[in-house]
Amino acid sequence: MKLIIATALAATLSYSAVASAQTAEFKCPATGTEFTFRSGGVDAKSVETGQEDGVCILKRGSGDKETVVRMYWGLVGSVDAAGESFVKGLDLKSLWPLKVGNKTVQTVNGVGYNGQPYTTNVTLTVAAYEKITVPAGTFDTFRVEENKAGDSKPRTHWWAPALGMSIKESFPDWQDPTKLKIYELVSVRK
Repeated sequence: MKLIIATALAATLSYSAVASAQTAEFKCPATGTEFTFRSGGVDAKSVETGQEDGVCILKRGSGDKETVVRMYWGLVGSVDAAGESFVKGLDLKSLWPLKVGNKTVQTVNGVGYNGQPYTTNVTLTVAAYEKITVPAGTFDTFRVEENKAGDSKPRTHWWAPALGMSIKESFPDWQDPTKLKIYELVSVRK
């Protein structure tokens, strides 16, 4: 029994040491890859359409309701001018290659959804390398925590090197900041 416990403990410690030493280079998903995410029981499909420098470009929805999503360094997405003003104030490139412990602290000057300018402090930290399970399967991920001054809870991204995409995100609901919204990958088709 002692041997089994010692072996299990050694394996756990060995896995932790290997996991914390992992790094990942930035990449976007392959063009044409289709992702389906679920939040609050509603599914949304996105298709990777290309890349511009550190921006992965996806089309979400279809027909009249099609939206272009710009994912900066695979982590923070933008669909409108307010999102662009926020994300362009972040130095996400400095987190790459992703490695546990990488951190960036910045003051961002942006324009809110109400059209008013604002300033906020944002800290992004690569907090862990961990295996998580979502409806689409189990993936090795980097957990990146985004803390914005004034938010009651952090925004968390689980970025999967195998897909070049965050497969899960949780963040405060902008309509009710005491609640968390969660997006999870339901399916992926390459």
